[in-house]
Amino acid sequence: MVCVVQTEKKDRNGRIIGVVFDAYGHELNAALVRAGLAWHFKKYSNDARYDGWEQEARRDKIGLWSQSQPIAPWNWRKQKKEASKRSGGN
Repeated sequence: MVCVVQTEKKDRNGRIIGVVFDAYGHELNAALVRAGLAWHFKKYSNDARYDGWEQEARRDKIGLWSQSQPIAPWNWRKQKKEASKRSGGN
């Protein structure tokens, strides 16, 4: 299946920030957030639709929101980095 990425910008690490569409034109970002399988990262998106879909998924406790204490990916990376520093790793 062919997907298309509509690039909007890049983050501070050079990663592409954008919207992914499948071959049928479906917005995969939206599908993931609605299914509770992705977070709405408000630092890079102020799209109110994503916020609403995330709130619905949270309310309905679907996907990652079915967990008692889901950890945002950016917080998980921060915790992992801090733990590595404490243990003397890189």
